[in-house]
Order: sequence, then structure tokens, then C-alpha cells
Amino acid sequence: MKKLLILICLLNSFLAVAQKTTFDIVTYTAPLGWTPERKEFAASYTKTNTKTKSWCRITIYKSIKSSGDPAIDYTSEWNTLMVKNNWGVATAPQPETETEDGWTSNSGVSPFTFENKDAYSLLSTISGYGVEISIVVLMNTQEFMPDVEKMLFSMDLQKPEVQSVGPVVEKVAEQPAQSTVTSAPDNQGISISTINFDDGWMAQPFADYVRVTKGAITVLLHYGIKLTDELRDSNNLEGVLFDQLIQPRYTVSNIRKYDNGGPCYTCVYFYEADVVEKATGKKYHLGFRVISNNGVSRCIEIISPSVAAFQKEFSTQEKVEALTNYNKFAVTLSDIVGTWDESGGSYVNMYNSYTGAYAGMNTSSSTNSFTFNADGTYNSQHSGAFGMVGDLKFYTQKFDGNCTVTNWDITLTKQFDGKTKVFWAQFEAVKGGRVLHITDKQYSGSAYHLAKVE
Repeated sequence: MKKLLILICLLNSFLAVAQKTTFDIVTYTAPLGWTPERKEFAASYTKTNTKTKSWCRITIYKSIKSSGDPAIDYTSEWNTLMVKNNWGVATAPQPETETEDGWTSNSGVSPFTFENKDAYSLLSTISGYGVEISIVVLMNTQEFMPDVEKMLFSMDLQKPEVQSVGPVVEKVAEQPAQSTVTSAPDNQGISISTINFDDGWMAQPFADYVRVTKGAITVLLHYGIKLTDELRDSNNLEGVLFDQLIQPRYTVSNIRKYDNGGPCYTCVYFYEADVVEKATGKKYHLGFRVISNNGVSRCIEIISPSVAAFQKEFSTQEKVEALTNYNKFAVTLSDIVGTWDESGGSYVNMYNSYTGAYAGMNTSSSTNSFTFNADGTYNSQHSGAFGMVGDLKFYTQKFDGNCTVTNWDITLTKQFDGKTKVFWAQFEAVKGGRVLHITDKQYSGSAYHLAKVE
């Protein structure tokens, strides 16, 4: 592995004492005295000399799926990491190539300008065993090269475990020209995990998204991403999510952003771009929509064979947004056996309409729990509180009876006043599982959104 990361004109290495650290599949000795920064997608180390105004940054990027061709990996990562950030020339330089123990390294150096001064960048991509990692070194002097060399020479890569996967049989006629699946198939605990809708779309849950297909178009409904303070503070939420979900898998060009026509209250966050899939080398037209509600962003990725195909299917942004409705799957009794809960609440501060004086807080909260049994029985408990703070009213209701499940319906006997209730029912696939939605057919305002707890 030592020969993989030899740089042009490296200085002799020197001996220092430091502990090994690990990021993703890479184990290495971090340089002493450098400032570390670790994120989910990368680990970086920086050092500056205030007297000489010299600086250097080393970044190890998290491994991604390899195209199978180390040369393609190198060119693709150069375009993604170097050209996009203006850290190198537009055309990837001819790399030095080394191969050892199943790994192939390609390393290239390029000059660039930073703050009107000369600087240098190195990209090294290491491919093998179905994955590829990238290492970027940026500097404006060779002052720190001994530390860089020592860190790079210390690196060892862990070979990913190769798992045997049985054949997957699909009807080719139903899914022509689709992008390669980039997350593992997973039914998310849903037995009826393929839904053919009346309008020709077909939905299937995967580990990271629901895949929806129609003709030559594939849509990935990525599972919700929680809006952290860091994402909000970026002031470019859609751009950050685009980079996070799209850039690792595609070489992207000709990005176009949806024009909202000026300041907007309910803005549309949508990109279109020309992309080349890194894993296959295939070209697509890509659409990417971000919809944020209640502290969660949902991303829609549309993969079309051409701009014309996209525009024919999605003439308006309303049709793009409507794609979220296809994360919907039928329910069976065996799938819902267990206990499912939801809880929620709200409050309103009250003010006197004449004097403006504060009049107190009106609040309500509720907890609902359903237990479905394999023998077709159920029990549920509903409790909560409502009213002005200081004078709250509390309630508790319990029901038990028989449960009948038929794909999109759940019928419960002995509900309120002993009546039988029929609910619309469906699963929504989410990261690591599913949510059970049931809505009273007679009173649609009575709805439950339940997560399984046991």
C-alpha cells in the first residue's frame, strides 16, 4: 500500500510518534499539531504558518461505489472535487498509477490560484473491491510536505466484505434504461412491497429511498432528512442536499436552478442538470426537488433519458411534487402485529383583544397506542389533556375488539359507543422501517400516524 500514494518530488519522511486513527475504510497516523475537522463525508487536517503565510489542507473523502475502472474514477473525482471548487485545471492531469494488493491508485498534481497567489493541489483516487476513496491535498508551499508524506505513507485500507447476493429477476420491459440502484433493496418490513398504480407508475421501497418507475423514467423518493441547525445556517439548503445526494454518484454539468421570479413565500427548490452516472457511464437528464415541512426535507430525484422525456411527463412543478404520493404501500395483518404509538401536542398564547394583556396559554396534547394481535384482535388506548394551563381537562379511553385487514382498509370493532369503525390504511416507507397511517373513513379528521414500538 506504501507505493500507492507517492507524490511528485516528495521530501524524505521523518519519524514522529502518534496514534492511529480511522475514518471510513482508512486507518492512518494523523499529523501532529494539525487542526482536525471531521464530518460525515470527509476527514480533514489543516495547518498554517502565520509568519510565512503558508498553509496546507489534507482531506480524506468517504468511500463511494467504484465505476469498476480506476481511470474513470480518477477523472470523475477530478471533475467533482477539483474543477467544481476551482482547485485545479479543467482537464485532469495525466496521473501516476500504482497497483498493489488489489488496489489501484491514480495521483495527479495541478496548480491553481488562491487569493491571487499560486497554490498546488493533489488528487489521489484509490479504487478496488468495488469501492473508491479520494484524498485531496491543497497547499501554497512545500513547507508541510514531510507531514503530508508521513500521513499518506501511513495509510492502510480495509477491504470491504464481499457478500453473496442472490439473483434479482425483473421484467426488462417494465424498467428500460433505468439508473443503477445505489442502495440495497429492502422491503422495510412491508410484505406487499411492489405497488402498480392505475396511472402506470410502480413503487418499491429500498434502504435509502422509494424507487418509482414509469416507462424510461426512474424517480427516487429519498427518505426524509432532518433539518439541523447546520443545514438551516447554510442558506443554501437545496444546494447542500444536492451535493450530498447527487454529486457522489454522478458527474454533473449544466446545472439550472428553477426561477421563482423574485422573492417568494413558498419557493420552489428545484434543479435540472446533465449527468453521467459514475457506476455505468450512462448519460441522463436529472431533476432534483427539495420539499421541506415540519423540520424535515424530502428530496425527489428524477432520472430521465432526455430533457424531452422529462418535460413530457412533468409539465408543471405540481406534478413533480405529486410524486411524494407514491410512497404508499398496502397493509397486511402480519405486518401490523405489535404495538404502534403516536403522540403530539400544540399550544396557543392568548391575549385580550381589547387591552392586549396576556391571557394565558391554551394547550392540547394526546397519546394514542394500538396493539394488533396475530389472532385478529386488537386493543387501543387514547389519553391526553386540553384547556388553559392551570385548568387542564384530562381524558383516557380504552377499546378492544376484533381487527380485519384488507390491503388498504383496517376494520376495528367495539370502538367509541361500541361501534365498528373502518379506516383507510397504508404504509409509508421511512429510513429503517415504516409508518402506519390510518384515517377514519367517516370522519377524515380522525387520523393516526403510528410508529412501531414493539
